[in-house]
Amino acid sequence: MQDLGENLSRKGGHVFNAIGYELGKRDLARFRNLPPQDRFTAFDREWSLLPDVWPGNAVATRLFTSWLPYQEADNLAVVGCGAGVTAVMAALHGCSRVFALDVNPAAVETTRLNAIRHGVDGKVIALTSNLFSALDAIDVFDMIYWNSPFVEAPADHYYVSGIDYAAFDSCYAAHHGFFANAGRHLSGGGRIFHGFSETLGNPALLRELAAETGFRGSAYRREEFAVPTGPRDEPISVDYVLYEFHQAELGPGCHRTLIR
Repeated sequence: MQDLGENLSRKGGHVFNAIGYELGKRDLARFRNLPPQDRFTAFDREWSLLPDVWPGNAVATRLFTSWLPYQEADNLAVVGCGAGVTAVMAALHGCSRVFALDVNPAAVETTRLNAIRHGVDGKVIALTSNLFSALDAIDVFDMIYWNSPFVEAPADHYYVSGIDYAAFDSCYAAHHGFFANAGRHLSGGGRIFHGFSETLGNPALLRELAAETGFRGSAYRREEFAVPTGPRDEPISVDYVLYEFHQAELGPGCHRTLIR
């Protein structure tokens, strides 16, 4: 397996994952070169797909969607809902109210179509939203889930279209905004489940942002795969990890706790 150490560099005071960024750009370019498709299959179901929306049968989506403990949440917010697979599966698995949020209007409309297709449009509320911006203060949830754009991009990264926001986060600005505002929409004892990749993302910066905003967490589940990086290169081991975060209960003199 290829060693990632040589692909890490310092930018702005923290380590920048250069190989994660290059693999992210490669995957997005490959997606854009695929023939247009208007449907895909996931979880033995057929799903609608509009242009400029990432199909919901990607490895990360399939893993995280299958790992979430839906039975422990009555109300769920899915941030970055994409094609709506996780939101719809949550409703099918017993969540009575699911808010599906995405900054990409095409993803929101795809989610609406799939909620109708699978008979849960009475439970799934799809909204165009920059993280939590479309929510009211009274909208609180037992669980918030985000399959984040964990590939950190540099400040000058150019976002070609809406689908780029599903893959890249310049300087982790969206991650900062997520942790800074998520607590306002969690019910007492509510939890965050965060889909991530330590191989392709920036776990050190993620830990820092979580701690600064009063969250502590640990890996709920993870899995690794060998992924080719090119026709002549050795494959690298890529992980997908679902974190579980709680708001830290801080007493006098206590300090924020990082992800273990």
